[in-house]
Amino acid sequence: MDNGASSYLRFLNGDNDAFVEIIRTYKDGLVLFIDTFTKDIHISEEIADEAFLNLYVKRPKYKEKYSFKTWLYTIGKNLAFNYLKKRQRFSNAPIEDYYYISDETDIESEYIKGEQNIILHQAIQSLNKEYAQVLYLVFFEELTNAETARIMKKSQRQISDLIYRAKNSLRSELERRGYNGQI
Repeated sequence: MDNGASSYLRFLNGDNDAFVEIIRTYKDGLVLFIDTFTKDIHISEEIADEAFLNLYVKRPKYKEKYSFKTWLYTIGKNLAFNYLKKRQRFSNAPIEDYYYISDETDIESEYIKGEQNIILHQAIQSLNKEYAQVLYLVFFEELTNAETARIMKKSQRQISDLIYRAKNSLRSELERRGYNGQI
């Protein structure tokens, strides 16, 4: 599997159906990844939409040095960082300016099914940001350590260490919450 690269190249050559394929394949995962930064699923949906809009309008050149998924998630991460910087600058603005109600179904609710998955998700969200991100990328998105290192701007060794510490931290958090299921 080419991780979406051929679809993106077809889109660049004029096939708009290929862009629809990209959105269908990557939107949910991208939204949930961005949510590890924003902690707001609605804002994460908007940032993911912005990432796809940038691809559609600006049509940046894809470098095959990295997988398409890694490239797309890096774009999403950068947009999330930009959003967080802006939010930090305008933190004195009223909360109403930032609140957004989505008319669409909540992707997070659809994705997380069953009581044990909810506990697992909550436990991951309670971990420090880097732990949550590395667990999400490696275990839910099934990215390699090299791809994860590229997205998180760390070495592969740092990612391996981070995964080890994140798993231990998650295990402790699940035990604290009384989780008895398998991960």
